[in-house]
Amino acid sequence: MNPSIYQLISFLLTYPNQQMKEILPEIREEIEELSTDGVKENLQQFIHEVDRLSLDDWVAHYINHFDFGRLTNLYVTYLKLGEQRERGLELLKLKKYYEAHGFDVTDKELPDYLPLLLEFCAHVPVETSNEILDMHGKAIAEIQKKLQQENSFYHILFEALFIQMENHGLHVVTEDAI
Repeated sequence: MNPSIYQLISFLLTYPNQQMKEILPEIREEIEELSTDGVKENLQQFIHEVDRLSLDDWVAHYINHFDFGRLTNLYVTYLKLGEQRERGLELLKLKKYYEAHGFDVTDKELPDYLPLLLEFCAHVPVETSNEILDMHGKAIAEIQKKLQQENSFYHILFEALFIQMENHGLHVVTEDAI
């Protein structure tokens, strides 16, 4: 089975571990089979970056940017709402949205976790994935912008994501573009 681009990005945005490091050659092969220009090159560049790191360095980079980065964490409602009560309502609405589209959400991860959101997008029609990505596009763009400012190679995955979104007819207008 050829994973979708959203699935590949989702997987690559999860916490790195030994298994991920070991299957980088297989992921590289999957990426080679992609026909989407821009996406393919960005994913290849990302794999090149992480392949040259030790697992410890990759994990440290990940933790530094996603676990300790208030502005670069992967929870798309956090940037706008933080720990406010409204965020709980947003999380509940998101969980109900997933369920309404036949996607089972475990309690293992919050529904606004970007890799989970992208996994959902990989399993629904383009119109549905566009709708949810449009809802959270500004937050995703803000995370990418901060990663770029911090010189994190993870911004490359976000480049690939935005190219894929545009290929699906979705253009995210960021605050800078307004």
